[in-house]
Amino acid sequence: MCNCNEQPALIDISNNHSDFKSKLNQLDVGNWVLLMQCPNCKQLYKVDEWDKYQTCYAVKIPSCENWEAFDSESLIKEQMVQNRGGLTNESCMWSGCDIKQVKGSAYCVNHLYSGGTRA
Repeated sequence: MCNCNEQPALIDISNNHSDFKSKLNQLDVGNWVLLMQCPNCKQLYKVDEWDKYQTCYAVKIPSCENWEAFDSESLIKEQMVQNRGGLTNESCMWSGCDIKQVKGSAYCVNHLYSGGTRA
């Protein structure tokens, strides 16, 4: 019995990468990502390859068609803001950017993400 229906669209699997993957079937390999499927409910996941220096995510995807191109950027950015407690009233320190800073940072979520931050 799986718990896929109870899982959010974006799942942080950094601390249980192997355990999460062990419950799924691998269908395909992409560029630092895997296409995996729950054997019970057939839910598809785009799963980041393990990287000890980066937060790893599993993303629920609707189809295996163009699975590697499925854009999870907005989900990750939303999670980054949530992880850090929201936004401040200050503008991003990036030159010319007026988007609000993420708490605990001098930058907005877009500039944090473009700099490689994923948590």
